[in-house]
Amino acid sequence: MQTTSLSLQPTAPYSFTHACTYLATASTAVLDRVGERSYARAVRLGGHDLLISITASEEASSLQLTVSGASLDEDALEAAVAWVRHTFALDEDVSAFERLGAGDPIFGSLIARYPGLRLTLIAEPFEALLWAVIGQQVNIAFARKLRLTLLELSGREGEFAGERYPLMPMPATVAALDPTVLRARQFSQQKASYVIGLGAAVASGALDFAAVAALPPAEARTYLTGFRGVGRWTAEYLLIRGLGQRDSIPAADVGLQTVIGRHYGYGRKATEAEVRGLAEQWLGWRSWAAFYWWFALQRGD
Repeated sequence: MQTTSLSLQPTAPYSFTHACTYLATASTAVLDRVGERSYARAVRLGGHDLLISITASEEASSLQLTVSGASLDEDALEAAVAWVRHTFALDEDVSAFERLGAGDPIFGSLIARYPGLRLTLIAEPFEALLWAVIGQQVNIAFARKLRLTLLELSGREGEFAGERYPLMPMPATVAALDPTVLRARQFSQQKASYVIGLGAAVASGALDFAAVAALPPAEARTYLTGFRGVGRWTAEYLLIRGLGQRDSIPAADVGLQTVIGRHYGYGRKATEAEVRGLAEQWLGWRSWAAFYWWFALQRGD
């Protein structure tokens, strides 16, 4: 086992504590081990299974990254650093985002309440897609149970310094799952079909996340919704949490409608049309705006 540590400098202002706070209670973070100012998970990068560990000083002016793996060549280490910078948005210049508050004082107060909060991604696009599909039309606790079941059935684990960490299943492994086994573990027939089909699509290259990331938001959404199980909300969620696209708004999201309705004084959930209308004020940064509202909802604000 090889281990390398180095320091990473985020652009200011940055709060790793906010990222950890979000992940610690996110139902999708089933592979992540999160503390107040620490994070660890096993990922596959460049053909290597690696353990990524991050700790932050109290002021979070820098992050300490430790990468462990059976083989740590220069390419693997570079991939790990790039993954951390992308997943935690360490290099974003947020000055333009912060200026959105001038035109929308309600949203401006939200930005001021959470200084240094950045859009934090789900570790892998395939993971974001599957977790979104599994979460469709079920409550949060049951969705988490199904996600953990999928991890159990895949049997993917890595061992680092004598400790075992689950890994996200490979697409081909998901594609090869027996639907009757999924059905026996409380997956609906439709959901089992969607999960297996999407695994096959990614494994075959028919669904190419790199190609999706290069498309404008509307074209990316159209491409994604061509796959069974992917509606508009799922596509928009994947673009935000899986690919880090800046300007997507999942306006049909019930949580988003609830928190926006509360803050803008509707006395009810906002409608999808109202969310899309308000989001015009956040043009260029609508994904980030959605994430800030989700963070506020999670905090009970």
